[in-house]
Amino acid sequence: MVSLLGIWLKRLVILLGSLILLVILVNFIVANPQLIRFDLAGLSLPEVKASSVVVISFIMGGLFGLMVSLVAITRLRLVNASFKRKLDRRDAEIQKLRANALKGLT
Repeated sequence: MVSLLGIWLKRLVILLGSLILLVILVNFIVANPQLIRFDLAGLSLPEVKASSVVVISFIMGGLFGLMVSLVAITRLRLVNASFKRKLDRRDAEIQKLRANALKGLT
């Protein structure tokens, strides 16, 4: 069983890691003020900071990765639940066979 102190330490580490990442991202955006312009299918988009595009791509990639892994984890949990039901049925059958075998000995 996980202790309450362990839970709080984990939360503290996650919070500190998030804050450090946020500071690094803000510093990256401030230190790279170059502007770029996108032309998308003949449509000219307004100029934006190159660092903002990189940071937004990083965040979107992370969110996409989380969604893909969530689908995989959900599928694996469903398969695991199916295997658990099969195992429970087989355990019940074994107990039934053992009980019948013991009745035949008496």
